[in-house]
Amino acid sequence: MTKPTESVKRTSEIEEVSNRLVIHPISRALVTVLARRGVSPNAVSLAGLALGAGAALAYLDYAQWPMVLLGFVLMVGWHVMDGADGQLARLTGRTSEIGKALDGLADHGTFVLVYLALAVAAAQAEGSWVWIWAVAAGLSHAVQASTYEAQRYAYDYWAQGKESGRVLTPDEFRAEASGATGAAWALGQLQLLYLTVQDRTGAGAGPVHDALAEAARQRGRAFVAAAYRATHLAGVRRWNVLSSNVRTVAIAVACLAGSPVYFFAFEAVVLNLAFVALLGMTRRNDRALLARLDGPAVDVGDARAA
Repeated sequence: MTKPTESVKRTSEIEEVSNRLVIHPISRALVTVLARRGVSPNAVSLAGLALGAGAALAYLDYAQWPMVLLGFVLMVGWHVMDGADGQLARLTGRTSEIGKALDGLADHGTFVLVYLALAVAAAQAEGSWVWIWAVAAGLSHAVQASTYEAQRYAYDYWAQGKESGRVLTPDEFRAEASGATGAAWALGQLQLLYLTVQDRTGAGAGPVHDALAEAARQRGRAFVAAAYRATHLAGVRRWNVLSSNVRTVAIAVACLAGSPVYFFAFEAVVLNLAFVALLGMTRRNDRALLARLDGPAVDVGDARAA
């Protein structure tokens, strides 16, 4: 087994509660077994995608509550695999940008398949107008999820010092992936699209991250970590309202209530309102961070308690 280069565990202080208490403990137990047997992180990502595909097939029959329950259980299985692939990559030292791309493909692929299944089944029962809501929900999900992940990656990088959390700009990724061919090139294009969305929403590397990098050079990473934690910890926790866990539960609830359209409307209206509010909050936190970077040192103990 390759020696890990950083902590295998996810950052508990920003984890969504069901992840922290249920999903990730199961994932960690699974990772121990997988690492011993030499299973690759990419194989785990693909296994998660297979579970997601099974959930989509179950949700095609959402009118039957046992199928909704099966879909929900398979989605929980996907969550476990989604937690395991990254932990396994860090434990075995097999992290890579292509691995991140495959992980993203498995994540988004699962929801694409589930949304398609729900839309097909609901359109047959209620009419083709359902597709309007389904497309709106899918596009909303893509933007929300990429920005949500960027917040978490940035916190891991700046507050926790985890190198795997560094968010590349689209230009940086193009330079790193310039020699890729075949499947690696295709996955790279998906990752590039993902990073572009993050960059356009202002959640990727930009002026704030440039200021952080300069402060790290001038005043040290410990100072930057304390400043970032003090200004962003509470905000990153609030971004958990856009986690996949919330959607997994909402899908099952909507189907049990009688129509996937309830979920599509929740995604496209309620979660978008939350998304806009969270972006505004993050901009304010960034301004507070920039002020701290120009001010006196932040007490690390106080920052951890924030």
